[in-house]
Amino acid sequence: MPKLEFFFDFISPYSYIAFHALPEEMADHVDRIDYKPIFLGAVMKATGNRPPGLVPAKGTYLGHDLARCSKRYGIDFRLHPEFPMMNTRPALRAACGLSEERDLQKQFIAAIFHHVWAAPDPLMTADPDQLGAVCEAEGLPADRILELAWDDSTKAMLKDNTDEAISRGAFGAPSFFVGDELFFGHDRLEYAAEAMRLA
Repeated sequence: MPKLEFFFDFISPYSYIAFHALPEEMADHVDRIDYKPIFLGAVMKATGNRPPGLVPAKGTYLGHDLARCSKRYGIDFRLHPEFPMMNTRPALRAACGLSEERDLQKQFIAAIFHHVWAAPDPLMTADPDQLGAVCEAEGLPADRILELAWDDSTKAMLKDNTDEAISRGAFGAPSFFVGDELFFGHDRLEYAAEAMRLA
């Protein structure tokens, strides 16, 4: 059975929704998920896409829809004050650097998503002091994660993931692949699960 590749950016509120939708929508396949951080800004630029928050009608719709989706999965949601201009690359690079340690990577991803989109004091992901404090509060290896967040090797890993997503047809986040088949948006996970069953 193939894996589900989950391309995401912490800047994407729908990636946050998707992360929490995965256990329900992919209940039989949660051990076959590859978490692949990407720099969404580069994907948008390469494909001519625009963040929904920068399109007035979509921006109006966005708040209502995110509240509805969060309620659907029983999670808290607060719009980040810097959205959609926040710099998530340090946290994304750290997530890349943890890719060989699946449990730790998933714990880190969960912590960052929570502190960006649900915590009362939203995390500024480019601030090393805030990033380190969140890691310590969540029982994560703060010193190591901060080193990964600004390491040249993880910068290259993030670029490779981003280039891969673009080359395979992704135009936004969250994007999922089952083999070569692309599924865009958390509301397409049911179809991705079906594709995995049929593969």
